[in-house]
Amino acid sequence: MQGSNHSDAAALALLEGLKSKRITADLIVNAVISGIEDGTLKTGAKFVSTREIADHLGISRTTVMKAFDSLIARGYLSVRHGSGAWLTSPHGPVAGNKNLSSSNQGSSTFDWSRLTSQLARNLDLQAAEHIMQADFDEINFGSVSPEHLPIAAWRKGLANLEKTLQSIDFSANQEVFGYRPLRQAIADYLGRSGKLQCTADQVVIGSGVQNVIGQALQLLIKSGDRVICENPGFWGARDQITSLGGEPIPVGIDNEGLKVSDLDQIQNQTQEHAQWIYVAPSCQEPTGVVLSQTRKQQLIEWANANNTAIFEDDWDSEFQYLGSTTSSLFSQDQTGSVIYFSSFWRLLYPLSSVSFLVLPADSKLQEVFKSYKTIWERQFTLLEHLVLTEILNGGHLETKMRATWKLYRKQRQALIFALKKSFGNDIEISQSNTGGHVVVRAKSDTLANLLAANNGGGSPLVFQSTAAYYFADRVKNEYMVPFTHLDADKTEALVAELAARL
Repeated sequence: MQGSNHSDAAALALLEGLKSKRITADLIVNAVISGIEDGTLKTGAKFVSTREIADHLGISRTTVMKAFDSLIARGYLSVRHGSGAWLTSPHGPVAGNKNLSSSNQGSSTFDWSRLTSQLARNLDLQAAEHIMQADFDEINFGSVSPEHLPIAAWRKGLANLEKTLQSIDFSANQEVFGYRPLRQAIADYLGRSGKLQCTADQVVIGSGVQNVIGQALQLLIKSGDRVICENPGFWGARDQITSLGGEPIPVGIDNEGLKVSDLDQIQNQTQEHAQWIYVAPSCQEPTGVVLSQTRKQQLIEWANANNTAIFEDDWDSEFQYLGSTTSSLFSQDQTGSVIYFSSFWRLLYPLSSVSFLVLPADSKLQEVFKSYKTIWERQFTLLEHLVLTEILNGGHLETKMRATWKLYRKQRQALIFALKKSFGNDIEISQSNTGGHVVVRAKSDTLANLLAANNGGGSPLVFQSTAAYYFADRVKNEYMVPFTHLDADKTEALVAELAARL
Protein backbone atom coordinates (compact mmCIF):
# COMPACT_ATOMS: atom_id res chain seq x y z
CA MET A 1 0.00 0.00 0.00
CA GLN A 2 2.84 2.37 0.83
CA GLY A 3 4.47 1.59 -2.52
CA SER A 4 1.23 2.42 -4.30
CA ASN A 5 0.95 5.73 -2.46
CA HIS A 6 4.57 6.54 -3.35
CA SER A 7 4.02 5.85 -7.06
CA ASP A 8 0.82 7.92 -7.03
CA ALA A 9 2.67 10.84 -5.46
CA ALA A 10 5.47 10.58 -8.03
CA ALA A 11 2.99 10.53 -10.92
CA LEU A 12 1.00 13.50 -9.63
CA ALA A 13 4.21 15.45 -8.98
CA LEU A 14 5.34 14.71 -12.55
CA LEU A 15 2.02 15.94 -13.96
CA GLU A 16 2.01 19.02 -11.72
CA GLY A 17 4.15 20.88 -14.23
CA LEU A 18 1.37 20.68 -16.82
CA LYS A 19 -0.88 23.00 -14.84
CA SER A 20 0.68 26.10 -16.38
CA LYS A 21 -0.31 24.93 -19.87
CA ARG A 22 -3.49 24.10 -21.72
CA ILE A 23 -3.58 20.42 -20.87
CA THR A 24 -4.28 17.98 -23.69
CA ALA A 25 -4.18 14.20 -23.88
CA ASP A 26 -0.90 14.41 -25.86
CA LEU A 27 0.76 16.46 -23.10
CA ILE A 28 -0.17 13.82 -20.51
CA VAL A 29 1.06 11.02 -22.78
CA ASN A 30 4.41 12.72 -23.39
CA ALA A 31 4.89 13.45 -19.68
CA VAL A 32 4.23 9.84 -18.67
CA ILE A 33 6.49 8.41 -21.38
CA SER A 34 9.29 10.80 -20.37
CA GLY A 35 8.80 9.79 -16.74
CA ILE A 36 9.11 6.10 -17.59
CA GLU A 37 12.11 6.60 -19.87
CA ASP A 38 14.10 8.65 -17.32
CA GLY A 39 13.17 6.40 -14.39
CA THR A 40 10.98 8.90 -12.51
CA LEU A 41 8.10 6.45 -12.93
CA LYS A 42 8.90 2.80 -12.26
CA THR A 43 7.52 0.11 -14.58
CA GLY A 44 5.60 -2.56 -12.76
CA ALA A 45 4.06 0.00 -10.39
CA LYS A 46 0.34 0.67 -10.21
CA PHE A 47 -0.51 3.99 -11.83
CA VAL A 48 -2.76 6.70 -10.44
CA SER A 49 -6.40 6.53 -11.66
CA THR A 50 -7.97 8.68 -14.37
CA ARG A 51 -10.35 10.20 -11.83
CA GLU A 52 -7.50 11.24 -9.50
CA ILE A 53 -5.51 12.77 -12.36
CA ALA A 54 -8.56 14.69 -13.61
CA ASP A 55 -9.30 15.99 -10.11
CA HIS A 56 -5.65 16.93 -9.50
CA LEU A 57 -5.22 18.80 -12.79
CA GLY A 58 -8.73 20.25 -12.86
CA ILE A 59 -9.49 18.87 -16.33
CA SER A 60 -12.04 16.62 -17.98
CA ARG A 61 -11.77 12.94 -17.17
CA THR A 62 -12.43 12.25 -20.85
CA THR A 63 -9.12 13.95 -21.71
CA VAL A 64 -7.29 11.70 -19.23
CA MET A 65 -8.99 8.57 -20.58
CA LYS A 66 -7.87 9.50 -24.11
CA ALA A 67 -4.32 9.78 -22.79
CA PHE A 68 -4.58 6.39 -21.08
CA ASP A 69 -5.90 4.82 -24.28
CA SER A 70 -2.91 6.17 -26.21
CA LEU A 71 -0.47 4.97 -23.53
CA ILE A 72 -2.04 1.50 -23.63
CA ALA A 73 -1.79 1.39 -27.44
CA ARG A 74 1.88 2.40 -27.30
CA GLY A 75 2.76 -0.15 -24.64
CA TYR A 76 3.41 2.16 -21.69
CA LEU A 77 0.31 1.18 -19.69
CA SER A 78 -1.69 -1.98 -19.15
CA VAL A 79 -5.08 -2.42 -17.51
CA ARG A 80 -6.39 -5.42 -15.63
CA HIS A 81 -10.13 -5.38 -14.98
CA GLY A 82 -10.85 -4.58 -11.35
CA SER A 83 -7.20 -3.93 -10.56
CA GLY A 84 -6.37 -0.62 -12.20
CA ALA A 85 -3.70 0.63 -14.58
CA TRP A 86 -0.03 -0.46 -14.38
CA LEU A 87 3.07 1.21 -15.80
CA THR A 88 4.81 -0.89 -18.45
CA SER A 89 7.51 -0.51 -21.06
CA PRO A 90 7.21 -1.38 -24.76
CA HIS A 91 10.81 -2.66 -24.50
CA GLY A 92 10.02 -5.29 -21.85
CA PRO A 93 7.32 -7.68 -20.53
CA VAL A 94 3.90 -6.34 -19.69
CA ALA A 95 3.69 -5.63 -15.96
CA GLY A 96 0.94 -7.16 -13.94
CA ASN A 97 0.51 -10.36 -15.95
CA LYS A 98 3.11 -12.23 -13.86
CA ASN A 99 0.77 -12.10 -10.88
CA LEU A 100 -2.02 -14.12 -12.43
CA SER A 101 -3.43 -16.64 -9.98
CA SER A 102 -2.79 -20.32 -10.55
CA SER A 103 -6.52 -20.87 -11.05
CA ASN A 104 -6.28 -18.83 -14.26
CA GLN A 105 -3.14 -20.51 -15.58
CA GLY A 106 -3.87 -22.18 -18.88
CA SER A 107 -7.58 -21.34 -18.81
CA SER A 108 -7.37 -18.91 -21.75
CA THR A 109 -4.49 -17.51 -23.76
CA PHE A 110 -6.49 -15.74 -26.44
CA ASP A 111 -5.91 -11.96 -26.45
CA TRP A 112 -9.41 -10.51 -26.41
CA SER A 113 -8.11 -7.00 -25.68
CA ARG A 114 -7.09 -6.47 -29.32
CA LEU A 115 -10.68 -7.10 -30.45
CA THR A 116 -12.61 -4.98 -27.94
CA SER A 117 -14.25 -1.72 -28.98
CA GLN A 118 -13.43 1.73 -27.68
CA LEU A 119 -16.50 1.47 -25.44
CA ALA A 120 -15.19 -1.76 -23.93
CA ARG A 121 -11.78 -0.21 -23.26
CA ASN A 122 -13.34 2.84 -21.63
CA LEU A 123 -15.55 0.63 -19.47
CA ASP A 124 -12.52 -1.40 -18.43
CA LEU A 125 -10.73 1.73 -17.25
CA GLN A 126 -13.79 2.88 -15.33
CA ALA A 127 -14.54 -0.53 -13.80
CA ALA A 128 -10.96 -0.80 -12.59
CA GLU A 129 -11.54 2.23 -10.39
CA HIS A 130 -14.62 0.81 -8.65
CA ILE A 131 -16.89 3.65 -9.71
CA MET A 132 -20.01 1.67 -8.92
CA GLN A 133 -20.27 1.83 -5.14
CA ALA A 134 -21.93 -1.25 -3.68
CA ASP A 135 -23.08 0.64 -0.61
CA PHE A 136 -25.45 2.70 -2.78
CA ASP A 137 -27.82 -0.23 -2.32
CA GLU A 138 -28.22 0.85 1.29
CA ILE A 139 -30.61 3.61 0.29
CA ASN A 140 -31.94 1.70 -2.73
CA PHE A 141 -31.87 4.91 -4.73
CA GLY A 142 -34.67 6.23 -2.50
CA SER A 143 -37.38 3.75 -3.45
CA VAL A 144 -40.40 3.42 -1.21
CA SER A 145 -40.37 1.22 1.84
CA PRO A 146 -41.86 -2.26 1.11
CA GLU A 147 -44.86 -1.69 3.41
CA HIS A 148 -45.84 1.34 1.31
CA LEU A 149 -46.02 -0.54 -2.00
CA PRO A 150 -49.45 -1.06 -3.67
CA ILE A 151 -49.11 -4.81 -3.14
CA ALA A 152 -52.86 -5.45 -2.82
CA ALA A 153 -53.57 -3.82 -6.18
CA TRP A 154 -50.63 -5.64 -7.77
CA ARG A 155 -51.84 -8.97 -6.39
CA LYS A 156 -55.32 -8.27 -7.73
CA GLY A 157 -53.90 -7.48 -11.15
CA LEU A 158 -51.98 -10.76 -11.17
CA ALA A 159 -55.12 -12.65 -10.11
CA ASN A 160 -57.09 -11.10 -12.94
CA LEU A 161 -54.38 -12.18 -15.38
CA GLU A 162 -54.53 -15.71 -14.04
CA LYS A 163 -58.23 -15.84 -14.86
CA THR A 164 -57.82 -14.42 -18.35
CA LEU A 165 -54.40 -15.77 -19.30
CA GLN A 166 -55.81 -17.99 -22.04
CA SER A 167 -57.38 -15.00 -23.77
CA ILE A 168 -54.29 -12.78 -23.73
CA ASP A 169 -53.19 -11.75 -27.19
CA PHE A 170 -49.46 -12.48 -27.06
CA SER A 171 -49.03 -10.76 -30.41
CA ALA A 172 -49.39 -7.57 -28.34
CA ASN A 173 -45.65 -7.60 -27.72
CA GLN A 174 -44.86 -7.11 -31.40
CA GLU A 175 -44.48 -3.33 -31.00
CA VAL A 176 -40.84 -2.75 -30.11
CA PHE A 177 -41.56 0.35 -28.00
CA GLY A 178 -43.50 -1.87 -25.57
CA TYR A 179 -47.07 -2.94 -24.90
CA ARG A 180 -49.22 -0.22 -26.53
CA PRO A 181 -51.94 -0.11 -23.84
CA LEU A 182 -49.22 0.48 -21.24
CA ARG A 183 -47.69 3.24 -23.34
CA GLN A 184 -51.13 4.84 -23.57
CA ALA A 185 -51.63 4.43 -19.82
CA ILE A 186 -48.26 6.15 -19.22
CA ALA A 187 -49.22 9.01 -21.56
CA ASP A 188 -52.54 9.42 -19.70
CA TYR A 189 -50.75 9.30 -16.32
CA LEU A 190 -48.28 12.02 -17.38
CA GLY A 191 -51.18 14.15 -18.58
CA ARG A 192 -53.12 13.75 -15.32
CA SER A 193 -50.04 14.62 -13.28
CA GLY A 194 -49.57 17.88 -15.18
CA LYS A 195 -46.03 16.99 -16.24
CA LEU A 196 -46.56 16.83 -20.00
CA GLN A 197 -48.92 15.89 -22.81
CA CYS A 198 -47.89 13.18 -25.26
CA THR A 199 -49.22 10.24 -27.28
CA ALA A 200 -48.50 6.52 -26.94
CA ASP A 201 -46.36 6.72 -30.11
CA GLN A 202 -43.89 9.00 -28.30
CA VAL A 203 -43.41 6.65 -25.32
CA VAL A 204 -40.54 4.13 -25.36
CA ILE A 205 -40.50 1.57 -22.53
CA GLY A 206 -37.34 0.14 -21.00
CA SER A 207 -36.34 -1.82 -17.92
CA GLY A 208 -34.46 0.08 -15.25
CA VAL A 209 -33.41 3.71 -15.03
CA GLN A 210 -29.92 3.34 -16.48
CA ASN A 211 -31.18 1.02 -19.22
CA VAL A 212 -33.49 3.56 -20.80
CA ILE A 213 -31.02 6.43 -20.37
CA GLY A 214 -28.27 4.25 -21.82
CA GLN A 215 -30.25 3.51 -24.98
CA ALA A 216 -30.65 7.21 -25.73
CA LEU A 217 -27.02 8.01 -24.97
CA GLN A 218 -25.69 5.14 -27.12
CA LEU A 219 -27.76 6.31 -30.07
CA LEU A 220 -27.05 10.01 -29.73
CA ILE A 221 -23.69 10.64 -28.02
CA LYS A 222 -20.72 10.69 -30.40
CA SER A 223 -17.07 10.56 -29.37
CA GLY A 224 -16.00 14.09 -28.54
CA ASP A 225 -19.50 15.39 -27.86
CA ARG A 226 -19.65 17.86 -24.98
CA VAL A 227 -22.47 17.31 -22.49
CA ILE A 228 -23.28 19.94 -19.87
CA CYS A 229 -24.07 18.18 -16.58
CA GLU A 230 -25.03 19.40 -13.12
CA ASN A 231 -22.28 19.30 -10.52
CA PRO A 232 -23.12 17.47 -8.34
CA GLY A 233 -25.32 15.26 -10.48
CA PHE A 234 -26.31 11.67 -11.23
CA TRP A 235 -23.03 9.76 -11.53
CA GLY A 236 -24.58 6.88 -13.53
CA ALA A 237 -25.42 9.06 -16.54
CA ARG A 238 -22.10 10.88 -16.32
CA ASP A 239 -20.17 7.61 -16.38
CA GLN A 240 -22.19 6.38 -19.36
CA ILE A 241 -21.40 9.59 -21.24
CA THR A 242 -17.69 9.20 -20.48
CA SER A 243 -17.67 5.54 -21.54
CA LEU A 244 -19.05 6.57 -24.94
CA GLY A 245 -16.25 9.07 -25.46
CA GLY A 246 -18.39 12.09 -24.61
CA GLU A 247 -17.05 14.86 -22.39
CA PRO A 248 -19.21 15.84 -19.38
CA ILE A 249 -18.88 19.58 -18.64
CA PRO A 250 -19.67 20.50 -15.01
CA VAL A 251 -22.01 23.38 -14.21
CA GLY A 252 -22.77 24.30 -10.62
CA ILE A 253 -26.16 24.48 -8.93
CA ASP A 254 -27.68 26.63 -6.20
CA ASN A 255 -31.06 26.84 -4.47
CA GLU A 256 -32.76 27.50 -7.84
CA GLY A 257 -31.07 24.62 -9.64
CA LEU A 258 -28.59 24.67 -12.53
CA LYS A 259 -26.80 28.02 -12.90
CA VAL A 260 -27.91 28.92 -16.42
CA SER A 261 -26.02 32.23 -16.20
CA ASP A 262 -22.72 30.28 -16.12
CA LEU A 263 -23.28 28.53 -19.46
CA ASP A 264 -22.09 31.36 -21.71
CA GLN A 265 -18.95 31.78 -19.63
CA ILE A 266 -18.15 28.07 -19.89
CA GLN A 267 -18.58 28.09 -23.67
CA ASN A 268 -16.43 31.22 -23.98
CA GLN A 269 -13.65 29.74 -21.85
CA THR A 270 -13.45 26.51 -23.82
CA GLN A 271 -14.38 28.02 -27.20
CA GLU A 272 -16.18 24.77 -27.95
CA HIS A 273 -19.86 24.12 -28.48
CA ALA A 274 -21.90 21.88 -26.19
CA GLN A 275 -24.16 19.48 -28.08
CA TRP A 276 -26.20 18.35 -25.06
CA ILE A 277 -27.46 19.32 -21.61
CA TYR A 278 -28.21 16.60 -19.07
CA VAL A 279 -30.38 18.00 -16.27
CA ALA A 280 -32.77 16.82 -13.53
CA PRO A 281 -35.02 19.88 -13.12
CA SER A 282 -37.77 18.45 -10.91
CA CYS A 283 -35.61 16.76 -8.26
CA GLN A 284 -31.89 17.32 -8.63
CA GLU A 285 -29.62 14.48 -7.50
CA PRO A 286 -28.44 14.43 -4.80
CA THR A 287 -29.58 17.82 -3.46
CA GLY A 288 -33.33 17.55 -4.20
CA VAL A 289 -33.36 21.14 -5.52
CA VAL A 290 -36.09 22.05 -8.05
CA LEU A 291 -35.13 24.17 -11.07
CA SER A 292 -37.09 27.42 -10.73
CA GLN A 293 -39.58 28.42 -13.40
CA THR A 294 -37.41 31.39 -14.35
CA ARG A 295 -34.37 29.14 -14.78
CA LYS A 296 -36.39 26.63 -16.81
CA GLN A 297 -37.33 29.30 -19.31
CA GLN A 298 -33.76 30.63 -19.39
CA LEU A 299 -32.38 27.12 -19.98
CA ILE A 300 -34.78 26.44 -22.85
CA GLU A 301 -33.96 29.80 -24.45
CA TRP A 302 -30.21 29.19 -24.07
CA ALA A 303 -30.47 25.69 -25.56
CA ASN A 304 -32.50 26.93 -28.50
CA ALA A 305 -30.11 29.83 -29.15
CA ASN A 306 -27.10 27.50 -29.09
CA ASN A 307 -28.72 24.62 -31.02
CA THR A 308 -28.21 22.36 -27.98
CA ALA A 309 -30.52 19.44 -27.17
CA ILE A 310 -31.67 18.52 -23.65
CA PHE A 311 -31.87 15.20 -21.80
CA GLU A 312 -34.46 15.76 -19.04
CA ASP A 313 -34.16 13.26 -16.18
CA ASP A 314 -37.40 13.20 -14.16
CA TRP A 315 -37.19 9.81 -12.49
CA ASP A 316 -37.36 10.99 -8.85
CA SER A 317 -39.92 13.78 -8.71
CA GLU A 318 -43.10 12.15 -7.43
CA PHE A 319 -42.94 13.63 -3.94
CA GLN A 320 -42.96 17.44 -3.74
CA TYR A 321 -43.51 18.61 -0.18
CA LEU A 322 -44.15 22.29 -0.93
CA GLY A 323 -46.55 23.13 -3.74
CA SER A 324 -47.76 20.99 -6.63
CA THR A 325 -45.87 18.95 -9.20
CA THR A 326 -43.78 21.17 -11.44
CA SER A 327 -44.20 21.15 -15.21
CA SER A 328 -41.44 19.61 -17.30
CA LEU A 329 -38.97 21.23 -19.66
CA PHE A 330 -40.41 18.91 -22.30
CA SER A 331 -43.84 20.55 -21.94
CA GLN A 332 -42.43 24.08 -22.18
CA ASP A 333 -40.12 23.57 -25.14
CA GLN A 334 -41.62 24.48 -28.52
CA THR A 335 -38.83 23.20 -30.76
CA GLY A 336 -38.82 19.44 -30.05
CA SER A 337 -35.28 19.51 -28.66
CA VAL A 338 -36.00 17.75 -25.32
CA ILE A 339 -36.01 14.01 -24.57
CA TYR A 340 -37.77 13.13 -21.31
CA PHE A 341 -36.77 10.23 -19.02
CA SER A 342 -38.74 8.82 -16.10
CA SER A 343 -39.32 5.59 -14.19
CA PHE A 344 -41.65 3.81 -11.78
CA TRP A 345 -38.67 2.64 -9.74
CA ARG A 346 -39.29 5.18 -6.99
CA LEU A 347 -42.89 4.04 -6.54
CA LEU A 348 -42.91 0.35 -7.40
CA TYR A 349 -39.51 -1.28 -6.91
CA PRO A 350 -39.18 -4.27 -6.58
CA LEU A 351 -42.66 -4.96 -8.03
CA SER A 352 -41.64 -3.25 -11.24
CA SER A 353 -38.57 -1.49 -12.59
CA VAL A 354 -40.22 -0.20 -15.77
CA SER A 355 -38.70 3.02 -17.04
CA PHE A 356 -39.57 5.03 -20.11
CA LEU A 357 -38.59 7.96 -22.27
CA VAL A 358 -40.79 10.35 -24.24
CA LEU A 359 -39.54 11.43 -27.66
CA PRO A 360 -40.49 14.70 -29.36
CA ALA A 361 -43.57 14.42 -31.56
CA ASP A 362 -43.14 13.84 -35.30
CA SER A 363 -39.38 13.56 -34.98
CA LYS A 364 -37.01 11.31 -36.92
CA LEU A 365 -35.86 10.00 -33.55
CA GLN A 366 -38.86 7.67 -33.40
CA GLU A 367 -37.65 5.75 -36.44
CA VAL A 368 -34.09 5.66 -35.09
CA PHE A 369 -35.27 4.18 -31.79
CA LYS A 370 -37.52 1.66 -33.58
CA SER A 371 -34.55 0.41 -35.56
CA TYR A 372 -32.45 0.13 -32.40
CA LYS A 373 -35.12 -1.70 -30.42
CA THR A 374 -35.82 -4.07 -33.33
CA ILE A 375 -32.21 -5.19 -33.43
CA TRP A 376 -31.13 -4.94 -29.78
CA GLU A 377 -34.20 -5.24 -27.55
CA ARG A 378 -37.19 -6.58 -29.41
CA GLN A 379 -38.87 -8.53 -26.60
CA PHE A 380 -40.16 -7.36 -23.22
CA THR A 381 -41.86 -8.85 -20.17
CA LEU A 382 -45.49 -8.76 -21.26
CA LEU A 383 -47.01 -9.94 -17.97
CA GLU A 384 -45.37 -7.11 -16.03
CA HIS A 385 -46.64 -4.64 -18.61
CA LEU A 386 -50.17 -6.03 -18.36
CA VAL A 387 -50.31 -5.64 -14.58
CA LEU A 388 -48.77 -2.17 -14.63
CA THR A 389 -51.32 -1.10 -17.23
CA GLU A 390 -54.14 -2.13 -14.89
CA ILE A 391 -52.48 -0.36 -11.94
CA LEU A 392 -52.21 2.90 -13.88
CA ASN A 393 -55.62 2.82 -15.52
CA GLY A 394 -57.29 2.00 -12.21
CA GLY A 395 -55.74 5.01 -10.52
CA HIS A 396 -54.16 2.75 -7.87
CA LEU A 397 -50.74 4.36 -8.18
CA GLU A 398 -52.03 7.89 -7.60
CA THR A 399 -54.17 6.74 -4.67
CA LYS A 400 -51.12 5.17 -3.04
CA MET A 401 -49.03 8.26 -3.81
CA ARG A 402 -51.48 10.57 -2.05
CA ALA A 403 -51.46 8.44 1.09
CA THR A 404 -47.70 7.95 1.01
CA TRP A 405 -47.06 11.66 0.44
CA LYS A 406 -48.67 12.53 3.77
CA LEU A 407 -46.64 9.86 5.55
CA TYR A 408 -43.33 10.85 3.95
CA ARG A 409 -43.92 14.52 4.67
CA LYS A 410 -44.33 13.67 8.34
CA GLN A 411 -41.25 11.41 8.35
CA ARG A 412 -39.16 14.05 6.60
CA GLN A 413 -40.17 16.73 9.12
CA ALA A 414 -39.46 14.35 12.02
CA LEU A 415 -35.95 13.62 10.70
CA ILE A 416 -35.07 17.30 10.15
CA PHE A 417 -36.42 18.25 13.59
CA ALA A 418 -34.48 15.45 15.29
CA LEU A 419 -31.21 16.29 13.53
CA LYS A 420 -31.47 19.98 14.42
CA LYS A 421 -32.44 19.23 18.02
CA SER A 422 -29.60 16.80 18.65
CA PHE A 423 -26.82 18.43 16.62
CA GLY A 424 -27.85 22.09 16.44
CA ASN A 425 -25.38 24.25 14.57
CA ASP A 426 -22.94 21.35 14.19
CA ILE A 427 -24.92 20.15 11.19
CA GLU A 428 -26.30 21.92 8.12
CA ILE A 429 -29.43 20.64 6.35
CA SER A 430 -30.20 21.43 2.72
CA GLN A 431 -33.30 23.43 1.83
CA SER A 432 -34.72 20.92 -0.68
CA ASN A 433 -38.38 19.93 -0.61
CA THR A 434 -38.47 16.84 -2.82
CA GLY A 435 -37.44 13.19 -2.92
CA GLY A 436 -36.89 10.48 -0.32
CA HIS A 437 -33.80 11.76 1.47
CA VAL A 438 -32.39 14.93 2.98
CA VAL A 439 -28.83 16.15 2.46
CA VAL A 440 -26.82 17.08 5.56
CA ARG A 441 -23.32 18.48 6.05
CA ALA A 442 -21.35 17.87 9.22
CA LYS A 443 -19.27 20.89 10.23
CA SER A 444 -16.52 18.86 11.86
CA ASP A 445 -14.55 15.78 10.88
CA THR A 446 -15.32 14.23 14.26
CA LEU A 447 -19.06 14.42 13.68
CA ALA A 448 -18.66 13.26 10.07
CA ASN A 449 -16.75 10.17 11.20
CA LEU A 450 -19.49 9.40 13.71
CA LEU A 451 -22.22 9.67 11.09
CA ALA A 452 -20.36 7.52 8.56
CA ALA A 453 -19.52 4.91 11.21
CA ASN A 454 -23.22 4.58 12.05
CA ASN A 455 -23.93 2.80 8.73
CA GLY A 456 -24.34 -0.94 9.01
CA GLY A 457 -25.04 -2.99 12.09
CA GLY A 458 -28.77 -2.86 11.47
CA SER A 459 -29.15 0.85 12.24
CA PRO A 460 -32.10 2.41 10.35
CA LEU A 461 -30.22 5.72 10.16
CA VAL A 462 -28.06 5.70 7.01
CA PHE A 463 -25.58 8.42 6.07
CA GLN A 464 -24.47 7.90 2.47
CA SER A 465 -21.66 10.12 1.15
CA THR A 466 -22.48 12.31 -1.84
CA ALA A 467 -18.84 12.22 -3.05
CA ALA A 468 -19.56 10.12 -6.15
CA TYR A 469 -22.02 12.74 -7.44
CA TYR A 470 -19.30 15.37 -7.83
CA PHE A 471 -16.93 15.87 -10.76
CA ALA A 472 -14.31 17.41 -8.48
CA ASP A 473 -14.13 19.83 -5.54
CA ARG A 474 -16.48 17.61 -3.59
CA VAL A 475 -18.29 19.11 -0.61
CA LYS A 476 -16.61 17.77 2.49
CA ASN A 477 -18.59 15.69 5.01
CA GLU A 478 -21.84 15.75 3.00
CA TYR A 479 -24.33 12.88 3.28
CA MET A 480 -27.73 11.74 2.04
CA VAL A 481 -30.07 10.49 4.78
CA PRO A 482 -33.11 8.50 3.54
CA PHE A 483 -36.31 8.76 5.57
CA THR A 484 -38.96 6.76 3.69
CA HIS A 485 -38.37 3.68 5.89
CA LEU A 486 -38.27 5.52 9.24
CA ASP A 487 -40.97 5.57 11.91
CA ALA A 488 -41.66 9.26 12.55
CA ASP A 489 -42.53 8.56 16.20
CA LYS A 490 -39.16 6.88 16.82
CA THR A 491 -36.87 9.09 14.79
CA GLU A 492 -36.11 11.60 17.55
CA ALA A 493 -34.97 8.83 19.91
CA LEU A 494 -32.81 7.23 17.18
CA VAL A 495 -31.01 10.48 16.41
CA ALA A 496 -30.61 11.31 20.11
CA GLU A 497 -29.01 7.92 20.70
CA LEU A 498 -26.58 8.57 17.85
CA ALA A 499 -25.71 12.01 19.17
CA ALA A 500 -25.06 10.59 22.63
CA ARG A 501 -22.11 8.60 21.22
CA LEU A 502 -20.24 11.76 20.30
